[in-house]
Amino acid sequence: MEKKRLPFTAVLAPEDYGPVIRKMIIKWETAEDLEGLIQYRFPGPIAARERTDEYGRPDPEGMYYTVYPVSGPDIEWNQAFQYHMDIGRNLYRNLSMEGLKCVKTVCPEAEVFKKRVPFKGLKTEDGKEIKLRYRDYLPGPYQDRKENRRSRRETLPLIIWLHGQGEGGQDPSIPLLGNRVTSLAQETVQMYFPKTGAAVLVPQCPTMWMDVDGKEHWNVDDLSSDGGSYYSKALEGLIRKYVQYHPEIDRNRIYIGGCSNGGYMTVKLLLEMPDFFAAAFPCCPAYHDAWMTEKRIRSLAKTPMWVVAAATDQTVPLRYPDGSPAFADALVEKLREVSAEVIYSRLPQVMGFDSKGLPYEYFGHWSWVPLLTDRITREFDGEEIHLFEWMAAKHREKDHK
Repeated sequence: MEKKRLPFTAVLAPEDYGPVIRKMIIKWETAEDLEGLIQYRFPGPIAARERTDEYGRPDPEGMYYTVYPVSGPDIEWNQAFQYHMDIGRNLYRNLSMEGLKCVKTVCPEAEVFKKRVPFKGLKTEDGKEIKLRYRDYLPGPYQDRKENRRSRRETLPLIIWLHGQGEGGQDPSIPLLGNRVTSLAQETVQMYFPKTGAAVLVPQCPTMWMDVDGKEHWNVDDLSSDGGSYYSKALEGLIRKYVQYHPEIDRNRIYIGGCSNGGYMTVKLLLEMPDFFAAAFPCCPAYHDAWMTEKRIRSLAKTPMWVVAAATDQTVPLRYPDGSPAFADALVEKLREVSAEVIYSRLPQVMGFDSKGLPYEYFGHWSWVPLLTDRITREFDGEEIHLFEWMAAKHREKDHK
């Protein structure tokens, strides 16, 4: 006879290192069930546990038992994603455990990003039709599109975020949570757009943006690929269709950024769509210096750019063994040679805090951690300016071509 397993809802929360179980709302039926939950030994530390209602609200007579795990980059058991080395992607873990069955997951921070029907007519580099999934966030007053079309034309800034390799696939919630992209819809970023807020668009690549042929072959493994991507035309089409579908978007205040693979594609789209973006913020961009021709650098120089990377990055290193510049270092040096408006936050390392609130050093490649939590700043004329504050002030000087 199968051992009884109590059902629970896992309430997820985005953290710098990925989504975690914020609380487990467990349904029980008998006094024996409740006693078992009170005595249950979870795989890791628990901050609190209590009887609640079905929504996790305290209720001494409630028929639910809610558990609040301690979270941190040094604690694995309640992390909702697992990175699979064989496919190079994050996937949801099986959150069930002995005697407990996860029957539902919810993430309030991610739910403000709506699921949309993919646009039709998008095509890859070889002309094949493709669907690119995405999620987006619209500030409250802009969620009624009928009202938008009547009276809210071209007023809303748009932020586009392009994910890294680990967030590819067919589930657009993964790019939102694999990196803390949900923060773009929160007050820490939205406050820089006080009149309207900002829309946020998060597309998902079926494989990876640096896929040269749609078969998961890296363009960087064959420099003769000249930096091509199987998905660049389709992604450009998605962005143009999205802007066309939303007349409330200010065509002169569209911003683009992304990390690693997404940093590469940020640079790629700046070249494919000149005079389209008001500013860009590539993070640990994997755009190879072999592809940085003088013509391309001069084209990139048209768009103000804030680049973020860490000196400890071993995945997309800033220097070759001989000390010559690579990736982000090379990009910034070449842009400065042509007097481009480029700001470079070259971090000595990527720091955060562990489960006890003590300093914790992340992998050097994770420079998106301070970026997405609005901790990238630069002093201008004695005043500290945040990256998103700088970005929000940028406008295109002319309408799109």
